Amino acid sequence: MYKKYLFISLLLTLVICEGGYQNVKIKEFMSQNNEIFTYINEILDDEAGPEYFLWKIESVQQQIVSGINYKMVVDYQKKEDPNQYIQFEIIVYDQPWTNTRKVTALEQQNLRVDNKKSNNFKYHGWVDLDTKQFSAKYPQIQTLLLSKLIPKFELEENTSIIDIQSVKEQFIAGKTYLIFVQLSDGKKYKGTLYENPWSKKIEVVTVELEEEDQ
Repeated sequence: MYKKYLFISLLLTLVICEGGYQNVKIKEFMSQNNEIFTYINEILDDEAGPEYFLWKIESVQQQIVSGINYKMVVDYQKKEDPNQYIQFEIIVYDQPWTNTRKVTALEQQNLRVDNKKSNNFKYHGWVDLDTKQFSAKYPQIQTLLLSKLIPKFELEENTSIIDIQSVKEQFIAGKTYLIFVQLSDGKKYKGTLYENPWSKKIEVVTVELEEEDQ
């Protein structure tokens, strides 16, 4: 009798869970489903192309069927134009006991964000860090930033960073940092640093001149 009730209880649980998508916390998903995210990331990297890099995971949802559907909304930023994005919505069906994993839906849209009106879009979900602790953790950061800033903006070779003014962090497949600096030329710049702890990869992917607030 106990087994009968247990079976009915499990059946009711499946009925309740099936059908609608349930929101999943991004950090929780990343810590428990790294293999699935790697699969999704490789597909979206190919779709976006080398001109874009992963900027932000907007949302993750899952749907229990005979297996699990994972729905993810992801933003990719253009390296040479930080106001240009591609947003993907991808659904991956995963059934571990049959080794089945496949993309069942993939949509994309191009997004253009006005730099002066984009703070809510661009910095939502970012966390402010202590600049001294960040600099101590990444002593090579100034050299990395200058190696990108000097050739892009045709700065003097002896240009230096006077001050790292602020740093923001976002957790995705690894971590992305925004570093705001002031250089010896008197201007302010912003760089995006990407760290992937699994591949031990760390690189500056974008640098840009920071516009003064009007």
